[in-house]
Order: sequence, then structure tokens, then C-alpha cells
Amino acid sequence: MKLVARKLAVLAALAAFTAGLSGYFMARLQVARSAEALRASQISDLKFEIPAASPDAAHAPLAPVYAALRSREHQPNHGWRSSLATLPPAPAFTPDTPPLSPAELAQLLGTREARRAYAGAPPTVPHPIDQVHSASCLACHGQPTRIGTRDVPQMSHAPYSQCIQCHAPSVGPGGGAFAPVSVTNSFAGLPPAARGTRAHPDAPPTIPHGTHLRQNCLSCHGPGGSSAIKTTHPHQTSCLQCHATDAARETHPPVLRTTS
Repeated sequence: MKLVARKLAVLAALAAFTAGLSGYFMARLQVARSAEALRASQISDLKFEIPAASPDAAHAPLAPVYAALRSREHQPNHGWRSSLATLPPAPAFTPDTPPLSPAELAQLLGTREARRAYAGAPPTVPHPIDQVHSASCLACHGQPTRIGTRDVPQMSHAPYSQCIQCHAPSVGPGGGAFAPVSVTNSFAGLPPAARGTRAHPDAPPTIPHGTHLRQNCLSCHGPGGSSAIKTTHPHQTSCLQCHATDAARETHPPVLRTTS
């Protein structure tokens, strides 16, 4: 009798344990189903409305809620990839490249002057920008690049992280030009650059402008540069080895230290 009672007790304990374990998992499943049903009902009840008076009512995108991200389908532009990193490089410059005509030179100098508040000022950004991070600027202006038939101007200085701190945008994100700001002052800026002088007819010309923030000479005078004067030897990168600077035009003249 004791053996039978013991077996019955073990069977009863196993049955109670199985029932409790099954009840625990069934309760968790029921809670998960209830939460999913609640989220679905909340999503279906959400209404996104834009006032009719808003100018962006016709094309303003709707921000999805986090609960709907899991079941949300991809938008039409989910496969879009930027091609800035694969733009073709600018063509190589050769000594046979014809010089600019007087009309082309006048147009180049006029464009250069129009994009600067004064001589020596950083040029403005002449196109819309939708990204303020420096990576989007370096994709085109950090290396020789050609877009269509236009050579992209290259940076003449080392890369910095806040481009628009100095280069102010001249057009808005939609392409509309900003209203010009008229400021009256007597600031004249730096003297315009002219041709450099030579010690003798066969000597390399001096640099007729300051070199502060103009360390990359090939950005203007190399292939695809924005200057009218193109070097015939872009493979030689140590420019200051032959072309001496003009001390009178340097923004930060060197300080000569003497020993007593």
C-alpha cells in the first residue's frame, strides 16, 4: 500500500507541475497576443492630418510611428544610392591645351569676383546644399572631379569639418536665391592678384598672392582648376621650391627671431 501511495503522489506532483508549466506559457502567449492586438488597434486609430493652409500639405512626408516600422514596406527610394564617389575625374592637362580666350578670361574673372564679398574672401556656395556635413562637400571638392562638362573647383586648403562656417550658401535648398544683404562699409579687402615678377626672363615667377589657406596650388593652377594660369608641370608638387612667395602679400608674414 505504501508503494502504491508513493507512486500516486509522484504522479500527482508531475501532473501539477505540468499543468502549472503549461499555464505559465499559455499566459505569456496570451499576453503577447493581447499586446500585438493593442498595437495594431493603436496604429489603425492614428490619423496624420496636415492643415490645408500649409504650403507643404500636398507633398509633406508622414513620419511613421515606431510601432509601425516593423511591418512598414520600403518606400520608392529605398534602393537609391549616391554616385558622388564614382564621378569621373577631370581630364589631364597637357602643354597642348589651348589658353583661354579674352572673353573666357573675362567671364572667369567676373564669376570669381561675383562669388566673393571682397578680394580675398572665401567664395560662396553657388548651388543648393542639403547636407551640412563636410563629407558631402569633400565628395566633389576634395579631389579633381568633373560633372558633365564642368570641372569642380578643388579646395585650396586642408579639409575642415565645418565648410559653411566660411563658405556661405547663396541659394536655398529648393534652388531659390537668397535675398542679397547690402552692408555699407569701407573694407577694401586684399589687393587683386596680378602676374608674378621674375628675376630674369627664364626664372620661375613669384607667387603674386598670399599662401594662407592656399596651400594646394593645383586646386587653381592644376588640371581642372579655376585659374586662368595652368601649370605645364602638374607632376611637380613642391611648388614653393621654385616659386618664391611675396612677403608683401602674405597674410601672416614670418616672424624673424634674433638671438642676443
